[in-house]
Amino acid sequence: MIEIVYKEKAKEAGPGRKLDLPKNVRQIGEPEDNRKIYIEDYVITYLKKIAKETALNSRAAILLGNADWMDGIPYLFIRSAVALKDLPVYGDGIPFTDEVWAEIYGAIKEYFSAQDVLGWFLSIPGYPMDLDPGLVKTHINHFGGVDKVLMVAEPSDGEEDFFAYENGRLSRQRGYYIFYERNEAMQRYMVETGDGESIEVKEEFEDRATRSFRTLVQEKKDLSGQKRVMTFLYTASTFLVMVVLVIGITLINNYEKMEGLEMALTEISQSLESQEGQAELSTADGEQELAKAVELENAKAQEDRTAEEEEQEKPEAEEEAGQEEPEAEPQTEEPEAQEQEPAEEAISQNVVSIPESYTVQKGDTLLKISRKIYGQDNKIDDICSLNGIEDINHILVGQKLLLP
Repeated sequence: MIEIVYKEKAKEAGPGRKLDLPKNVRQIGEPEDNRKIYIEDYVITYLKKIAKETALNSRAAILLGNADWMDGIPYLFIRSAVALKDLPVYGDGIPFTDEVWAEIYGAIKEYFSAQDVLGWFLSIPGYPMDLDPGLVKTHINHFGGVDKVLMVAEPSDGEEDFFAYENGRLSRQRGYYIFYERNEAMQRYMVETGDGESIEVKEEFEDRATRSFRTLVQEKKDLSGQKRVMTFLYTASTFLVMVVLVIGITLINNYEKMEGLEMALTEISQSLESQEGQAELSTADGEQELAKAVELENAKAQEDRTAEEEEQEKPEAEEEAGQEEPEAEPQTEEPEAQEQEPAEEAISQNVVSIPESYTVQKGDTLLKISRKIYGQDNKIDDICSLNGIEDINHILVGQKLLLP
C-alpha cells in the first residue's frame, strides 16, 4: 500500500458551506474519487487489538462517527468503534438480533451520543479472499446506503481494507485516510470496557494520537531546523568568501604600494650612490690638482734655481780664467745662531704665526725651516711626510713646501 502524509484543505460543502476536514492526515493507498473515508488512529489501534485477541475466530464491531457531503461526494469520518461480544458468524451472514442492537445503542448512548452508525468491522482469518454472499446480504440488510462501509482485516498481519456497496456488490476501496486527534470519547470507552485488558495496558494507547501528531510536528521542526542550519551555513560561506576577496584585494593593493615604495627607495639609493661617487671624484680631482700645483711650483723653483746657478757660474768662470782668488773661508755657524735668535725670541714671547706654506730660500735646510717656523727641531718629519720628501737634505731653492 502507498502511504502519503499530507494536509487536505476543506472544500465547499454546498452553497456557503465548508467541511472542517482533519488537518493532520496520513493517506493509505489511492482513495476513490466518489467516496472519501477517514478513520481516526485510536479506532485503528482498537480494532487491530480485538482482532488479535481471537485470531482463530472472527470478531465484529460497529463503526461510529459522522458523515457529510461536499460536491455530491460522501465524506465518512469514523471516530469510534463498539466491539460485539460472542457474535457468531455463519455462512449466510451475521445475526444482528434485537438484543445485539440494544447492546450497540446502549454503548452509543453512554459513550458516543453525538455519533451515528457508519458501517461495521469484521476480522476474517485467512483474508484476503472473496467475501461470502452471506456477508453481502448482512451488509445490505443492516448497513445499506452509499454512506456506509465494511472494514475487513486479517487478525494476524493486521492488513485491512474498506468495502462499499456499489452496482449490486461490495467493491473494495483503493484507499482511505488515517487522521489524528485527541479522541477522548474513544479513550474513555477503551479504559472502562476493559475487554479483558488492564487499565495500565489501555493507558499505553491513551496518547497515541497525541504522540503521532507530535511526531509529525517534530519532523517538521527538524526539517525547519535543518533548513535554518543550511541557510546559516550558506550565509556564513558567502560572508567568508567576501572577506577573503576583500583581504585579497587589500593585499594586492598593498603589494602594489610596496612595489612603488621599493622602487622609490631604489631610486633614492642610486641617487645617493651617484652623489657619493661624484663627491669622491671631486675630492680625488682636487687632490690631483693640488699635487699638480705643488709639482708645478717645485718645477718652477727648480728652473729658477738652475738659472740662478748658471748666472752665478758665468762670472766665476770668467774670474777663474783671469785670476785665481783665494778660497772663501768656511761659513761659521753665526748666521745659524743669528737665525735662531729670532725664533727663540718668538718662542719666549709665545707669538708664533705659522703660514700654510713656505718657499725655500738659498741656504735653507729643513732643520732651519723647522726652527724658523716652529722654533723647534721636531717638525722635520712632518714636513717631509706632508710634501713627500724622502731625503731631508735634498730641497731646492724656490721650492714651495706645505707646512703642517
